[in-house]
Amino acid sequence: MDIIEKAKELGNLIRESQEMLKLKKSEELLMQDEKGKGLLNDLYMIQEEMSNALSETNDKEIFENIKLKFAQKQKEIQAYDVTRTYLEAKSMVDGLMKKINDVIIFSITGEEPCSDSDCSSCGCGCGH
Repeated sequence: MDIIEKAKELGNLIRESQEMLKLKKSEELLMQDEKGKGLLNDLYMIQEEMSNALSETNDKEIFENIKLKFAQKQKEIQAYDVTRTYLEAKSMVDGLMKKINDVIIFSITGEEPCSDSDCSSCGCGCGH
């Protein structure tokens, strides 16, 4: 079997995984929930505001105010079931994808991928 066929097989397994099924379900619930969509949209707007402020000013007070707004919005998102469940499911899928990528890298290179605990010694520059 060639590489592309194996990639398709892996893709099908990922699509059918519990992590992906949970993400799809939570994503559907989020898309039907105006409050949840609004909370995430607010967060993205605050992120954009921070990005704009970083390129337009050096005023620390402006940055602190934006950081406060961001932290408050994150608390709101975590307190709301629909958005919290979605973000938890997304995190699980992201973790699964990282594990898969780590296995592929190890299979190619024979080297263990870095982790949060030992990255400083690997010299890869990923910032862990």
